[in-house]
Amino acid sequence: MKLRRLTLVFGLALGLLTFVALSGSAGAADTVTIQLKAQNGSTQTGTATLTDMGNNTTKVVVDLTNSPAGPQPLHIHDGTCANLNPTPKYPLTSLANGKSETTVNVSLSALLAAPYAINAHKSTTEAAVYVSCGEIVAQAPTAAPRTGGGGMASNGRSPLAWAAIAALLTITVVGATYALRRREA
Repeated sequence: MKLRRLTLVFGLALGLLTFVALSGSAGAADTVTIQLKAQNGSTQTGTATLTDMGNNTTKVVVDLTNSPAGPQPLHIHDGTCANLNPTPKYPLTSLANGKSETTVNVSLSALLAAPYAINAHKSTTEAAVYVSCGEIVAQAPTAAPRTGGGGMASNGRSPLAWAAIAALLTITVVGATYALRRREA
């Protein structure tokens, strides 16, 4: 009798703890940071931090060093820095003093699924001159800094998948306990 109760309590506690742990991480954002490298003799280098904001949106924060004060066009393009489609895919807020912040209507997972690059232009009048570029080419999530777990866990399972596994495990333990109890009755 004590074993059945202990098994039932253990199964319910396991399910509850797993649910609490996963639901706490489900609202957290995934973040990937890419390096922006200087091009065409510029010295402009820095980072672009991409944060999945949910609802198919991603916040892009760019910080470049050695940038002029004036506005510099900035975009996400299809392709890589070596083979860039010149037509911007997602416009970003122009750099001012090397800084830009934009929310684009695309999920972080979509940006990571195909080759994209973030490209900074010299100025609005010299937009054909690229001064810095960083690739968003299908990076492994563990290769870049991440926060939270709203997307994929380090083993590739989403929090929803873990919740389903926990639910099945809990149902199995509770069901086995119930079956043992009925058999002994």
